[in-house]
Amino acid sequence: MYVMIGIGIRTEFEGQQTLFLFRSFIAITKMLRLLNLGRLSAVAPRVSRSKAALGAAMSFAIGGGSLAALSATTKRLSTQAEAALPASQKITLYQYQVCPFCNKAQTFIEYSGVPHKRVEVNPLSKKEMKFSEYKKVPFMVVEGANGEKSQVNGSDEIVDYIAAMTGNNTPDTADTPKWREWVNERLIKLLPPNIYRTPGEALQAFDYIAKSSNFSYFERLSATYTGALAMYFIARKSLTKYNIKDARAELAEEMNRWANEGLPAGKDFHGGSKPSKADLAVYGVIRSIEGNYATWTDMQKMVSPKFWEWYGKVKKSVQAPILTS
Repeated sequence: MYVMIGIGIRTEFEGQQTLFLFRSFIAITKMLRLLNLGRLSAVAPRVSRSKAALGAAMSFAIGGGSLAALSATTKRLSTQAEAALPASQKITLYQYQVCPFCNKAQTFIEYSGVPHKRVEVNPLSKKEMKFSEYKKVPFMVVEGANGEKSQVNGSDEIVDYIAAMTGNNTPDTADTPKWREWVNERLIKLLPPNIYRTPGEALQAFDYIAKSSNFSYFERLSATYTGALAMYFIARKSLTKYNIKDARAELAEEMNRWANEGLPAGKDFHGGSKPSKADLAVYGVIRSIEGNYATWTDMQKMVSPKFWEWYGKVKKSVQAPILTS
């Protein structure tokens, strides 16, 4: 059976793709061998998660994000937050470190200087969020002084809740909701076909999983190769779904559009002298690819200096996270 699968892989892919899928095949083979060796007690409960792993891989890239900046749920949560004292609340953010929606929520929490705890969710098992009926990230658990807990689901909902809770009235403009919607509907959708553009880049994106200390060897192996393989094909499919012709060029075009249309002439930020929610949303999403990504390197060359000047100013305005245990 192994030989037949290996042949099928080699006839369909060449070069880097062949090597990538061969490695994925080796990882799956190791899992099967573990089962054949009778190690069911340690492995079998996790093997049943293969379907969940694909869903986790998708939410890893897309995460949880509201498509309506001020939904009815957000308005209700914000109303509750207005009556709350920030010091009386314990906040826990459930996230994937490199998820763009999660980075959007992280950025606003950091900018607002809110102490909080972060829980990195295992994208394979999602064991850290078993208690939640909401199965995407980010979401936030708020515990009041009386021990009562509530949950805020979605990045825009989290942003609006924190803004109401802290009284952080960012200098939003009339078109801030439009740009926040653009972030969700256009900018974020361009990230997967860029981050997972090639098999090698997909593996690069999932490299953080292999370095996460709270994952077992089996989980690191499974999540890295299964997740990368899944996201590579999902990214290819998204090209058709969202009518993306050239992922790199279109991402650069949208980033330049923000610099040219979203930033008023003579102003540091969309919000004027201070970042608006739109500033922080765009920054947070792009921050999710900062560093060890080929996408990041290419964008440094393809996107105008005006964008990067703005990016640096927002970065300076965002505080280091105040993390609690």
